[in-house]
Amino acid sequence: MRKLDDTNAIAVAEGIWWVGFADYEAGFSNNPYLLVDGDEAVLFDPGPGHPLFRDLILQKIEQVTAPERIRYIVVHHQDPDLCGLIPFIENILHPDLVIMTHPRTTLFIPYYGVRKGVLPLGDGDVLELKSGRRITFFHAPYLHFAGNIMSYDNQTASLFSGDVFAVFNREWSLYADESYIDLARNFIEHYIAAKEPVTYAYEKIKDLKIDRILPQHGGIIESNIEKFLDMLRTVEPGQLLTELKAKPSAKETNELFMTGKLWLQHWLKKEVEADTLNDLMSRAMDEGPSTVTLLVDSISKKANQLGVANPLTYSQVHKWNDIWSARTTQILDSIRRRFLSRQYGMRFGVDADVASVLEQGLQAFKTNVSVMFIDIRGFTIWSAEKPPDQVVGMLNRQHELMTRIITSSGGRVNKIMGDGMLAYFPENKLADCANATMKIHEDIARNNLLPVGIGCDFGEVIMGDIGQELRLDYTLIGATVNSAARMCSTADKGQTVFTSRFFEKLPDDTKTSITNTHTPQHIKVKLKPKDPELDAVLLGIRP
Repeated sequence: MRKLDDTNAIAVAEGIWWVGFADYEAGFSNNPYLLVDGDEAVLFDPGPGHPLFRDLILQKIEQVTAPERIRYIVVHHQDPDLCGLIPFIENILHPDLVIMTHPRTTLFIPYYGVRKGVLPLGDGDVLELKSGRRITFFHAPYLHFAGNIMSYDNQTASLFSGDVFAVFNREWSLYADESYIDLARNFIEHYIAAKEPVTYAYEKIKDLKIDRILPQHGGIIESNIEKFLDMLRTVEPGQLLTELKAKPSAKETNELFMTGKLWLQHWLKKEVEADTLNDLMSRAMDEGPSTVTLLVDSISKKANQLGVANPLTYSQVHKWNDIWSARTTQILDSIRRRFLSRQYGMRFGVDADVASVLEQGLQAFKTNVSVMFIDIRGFTIWSAEKPPDQVVGMLNRQHELMTRIITSSGGRVNKIMGDGMLAYFPENKLADCANATMKIHEDIARNNLLPVGIGCDFGEVIMGDIGQELRLDYTLIGATVNSAARMCSTADKGQTVFTSRFFEKLPDDTKTSITNTHTPQHIKVKLKPKDPELDAVLLGIRP
């Protein structure tokens, strides 16, 4: 298998890039694909919903094209690992973004908090891009959801297959070899209920010219394509029903235990102390949901061979004072550990030493960023007697404009707080942050929106999931955030206030460009009445 550097977008066909990620510890890859054709782009199955994945996937998209060129999102079914990211990115994509999916999936998309329009796709529908490039959509119901589709790019003979040919594999590679056939078979047999939907899909695609299959999990299939297709004719879905029918004897239970123990030791690469299946489950729970799922799966395979049920899948008693639960942050921890420790840092320059990353805590880490606070000036008075739809409409236009400028400049919006906004820029985007403040003021004036005050600082912050167990929020905290907020409070309509340390770190050409159009005033700002004053630079537009 060919192993590639998955920290970058990877071209897999003419105009098609893989922009996903792999989690080797969970044995799980997530494969969003980006199709770029001239000034248009299509994003297939964007990914799961968390700012970590947003930063990771947008980083790769931006290596290929501007996010605002993405006019279409195609989701092959409704699962959160495909659709969860949409509300995190929809406002920075094309203003006329359309989400395309099966009619039965359109029902579920709004429940992710998605605001853009959804287009139901019929079987055999075609998306024709400006260039004439055509993408054909096929209904493939019950694989593994009623509202499932597959997509076919006619120009490159590429089949976007969704969960058909998906695999779980800790030895992930971007490109699949023949060993993936059995893994794909196992996925279908345990995640799809019956043979008829598989046969239907096979008949749909068997006569297509297919140069590559692009599944949503696992590896891209470019060789042995006929063997993968033939597997669809012989696969036996619905194995979970079979597993529930016959209870194992004591001897069979011991065989299942030994199978599970050997698998778990291989998976964890160390000895496991356990005497029962429940001991194995408890140990898997310590690792997280993916380990639990794969342990159950490994025991189920053996149970299927014996013709009995898997004892882990029935008749467990969960006592109120002794209930286990798997740590759901495992995937986030694993992704952070791998990408942050390779100086990928979600674009934010995190220390490359693994130990320091772990020391900081994988749910939060320290990094240097530029912090930008924006506040709409005079909003309370303006909105006092306006009808709600007019107030909300103005806020939406204002926030969309500012979000697009920030994102296109390399920053990220962290929070929208009514008439305010918190954004941040990676360490190497200091000048872009400063220039973005200028453009925000200019475009707000040009579009007759409400004027804003902006404050910026540069320095160390703690970024991550912060809060308490019932209400975690992905945000940033620290003195830099506080001082940026205070700079914003000092800025009047149309003004920007930088801390002096921010302004002095700017490249000379950026300073020159700013001072050519703005009059800098050196001022003193206090964070709190008893705090020492901070040196700052106030920029007012020259008359």
